[in-house]
Amino acid sequence: MKILLVTYWGLTNMGGIWTYMKQLADKLNEQGHEVTLKGSRAEDHTLYLLDQGISFDKKVLYNSLLPQFDTSRFPHLYLEHGIFSFELGRYVFESGAAVLGLEKYDVIHAQDPISAYAIRRIMKVRKPLVASFHGALAYESYFEYKGIEPELT
Repeated sequence: MKILLVTYWGLTNMGGIWTYMKQLADKLNEQGHEVTLKGSRAEDHTLYLLDQGISFDKKVLYNSLLPQFDTSRFPHLYLEHGIFSFELGRYVFESGAAVLGLEKYDVIHAQDPISAYAIRRIMKVRKPLVASFHGALAYESYFEYKGIEPELT
C-alpha cells in the first residue's frame, strides 16, 4: 500500500509530529508499505517530499496571492493577523500539495487540522484520509502570538 504522511508544519523539526511521523513511517515500511512524508521546510520556504528531492516553492505563490487578499474584498481576514496568516498559508499549502500530487497514494494520513482540511479540499479522487491532531494548536498559537502582542488574553 502507498501511504502519504503529511503535515502543514515543518517536517524534520525536533518535536512531537516529526518523531511520530518518522516512527510510524519506519514501522509501516517494515511491514512492506511504501511511505512518503510531505511537509514544510521553513529555511527555504518549500513544501517537499522527504527523500525524493521534489519540492514546491511556497514563497513565489505566497507573494502572488498576497495582493489578491485586498481589504475591501476580504475585510474579515484582516481583523486578526494570525487568522489571515493561517488562511493565506493554507491556500499556499493546498496549491503546493496539489502540484506535488496525491493520486498515487492509497491512504493519506494528515497530522494536523490545517493539512487535513487542505488535502480534503484538493482531492480529485476521494480516498481514505485519516487525521491525527497532535498538540494543542489554539494553546500553542496563543503563546506564540502573546510574544508578538503582550496584551493578548
